[in-house]
Amino acid sequence: MSFLNDNFISEAIVAVIKWMFEFINDYSIVIILITIIVRLVVLPLDIKQRKNMRALSGLTAEVENLKKRYANNPNQVNAKVNELYRERGVKPTGGCLPMLLSLILLFAFFGSLRVIASEQSMSLILQAAEYGAESVDLPQWLWVHNFWQPDSGLAAVLPTSTEFLSSLIANANYITPQTMAMLQNHDLISFASGTLTVNETVYSALTTDVISANGLTGFNNGWFGLPLLAGVTLFLNQKLSTKSQPQNPQMAGTNKFMLYFFPIFSVYICATSNAAFALYWIVSNLYMMALNLILNSYFKKKEAAGEKPVVRKDRKVDLQ
Repeated sequence: MSFLNDNFISEAIVAVIKWMFEFINDYSIVIILITIIVRLVVLPLDIKQRKNMRALSGLTAEVENLKKRYANNPNQVNAKVNELYRERGVKPTGGCLPMLLSLILLFAFFGSLRVIASEQSMSLILQAAEYGAESVDLPQWLWVHNFWQPDSGLAAVLPTSTEFLSSLIANANYITPQTMAMLQNHDLISFASGTLTVNETVYSALTTDVISANGLTGFNNGWFGLPLLAGVTLFLNQKLSTKSQPQNPQMAGTNKFMLYFFPIFSVYICATSNAAFALYWIVSNLYMMALNLILNSYFKKKEAAGEKPVVRKDRKVDLQ
């Protein structure tokens, strides 16, 4: 999984988040702002894709006529349909690039926020070791006790020793030798026999003291609120998206499966990732929902006024 954070996109996002934090001093606001900024940067591509899909939907009747006319010759059907698409400047695969880009951004934010969560958790542990558990104020956000842990009724307020070790190994490229030396000096980690290990007794005692000092003994980190919101917003976003896209009866079963599978999958991912990533997913979904509503309303008004996709001499589709 190291490829998620060991790439130039994730590294760039980490750098921008840290730079913005110097001015705003609130990671939740930074994540909301950078999510919106990134989506605005790719807005022209989103609009172009929606125009293409709308134009493609408008050709459904003509495509069905061609299928009936050349029903006995499938090759001729494909040739005529492709010719129609070329003449109208429509690309059947025009929606693939925005979807691919959204997936790349999702992975990039997942990796970058995992790096920042690891750094922040390590900073909390070192602060407690250096100055005492009472010096640590856990970064609470809404109902989540620790913003860098999952919003889950099954997650601890601070990483377990096993989770802390996994984080050290996964983000080794981002941890300075000085930080590793400090962890070792406080007997939190060791390199016995050349293998990195976490001293579970010392680590667990320290994290227990931090949790107690913050009055959270016996509490889990959250209540699954953000993961559920991520799933609901993704479901609603997909419902809005399908309204503006041509429907293929042969794909109805698959589309229905995806409509429910991806929201459920997003709940699982967000329930096992830090709350910061769940926040990103929710904001991204809300942005796309707003964009869908605005563009759908815009296209409906244009069509109600009798304006339809037309062909220009350069074979590009646009709304006049």
